[in-house]
Amino acid sequence: MVARSSVATDASDLIVFALPIDFHGYYPGYSTDAAEHHNRLSILVLKGHTKNRAGRVTLRSANPTDPPEISFRYFEEGDAGWQEDLAGVVDGIAIARAIVERLELAGVTRELLPGSSLADRESLASFVRDQAWGHHACGTARVGSRSDRGAVVDGHLRVHGVDALRIVDASVFPDIPGFFIASSVYLLSERASDLIIEDAQRT
Repeated sequence: MVARSSVATDASDLIVFALPIDFHGYYPGYSTDAAEHHNRLSILVLKGHTKNRAGRVTLRSANPTDPPEISFRYFEEGDAGWQEDLAGVVDGIAIARAIVERLELAGVTRELLPGSSLADRESLASFVRDQAWGHHACGTARVGSRSDRGAVVDGHLRVHGVDALRIVDASVFPDIPGFFIASSVYLLSERASDLIIEDAQRT
């Protein structure tokens, strides 16, 4: 369901959705682990339109095969706006709990995470700070003009100052578009295909 948290401005900022598996995030082997229990339901809270923009991506070394160091710098580690982001996720937990209260026929017996012992907003906020994660990063190579010091690619997704190199992934978006970024990346890929064909026809 699409919902509005107490910190939402002009657009709904929460998606709360259920999965009939024991889901704890993405990691090697997560799908096998998630399907191990056949009597668990995961209700997930996705906070969109976040305010915090303090994340960083830095190189680990000069070796191009080394994965970069990615720090999302959520909540108190980040910049202005983390308080609203945190409050929105806590609101999402309240919505998820309200959904579960109406599932008597499903035979829900207890809440595993965050657990019924965490009842007040402060304890839930601490849980979110410790446990929340995200993987919809974007904006580290954003599109823009050469005069924009933070821009990496132009409107044709070509890297400024580098010949024959384009970036076609979520890093070119200045902000996370919508809730699930994958569909926007698909559209970007289609656009990139058209641009590459157009450029090839000119040569």
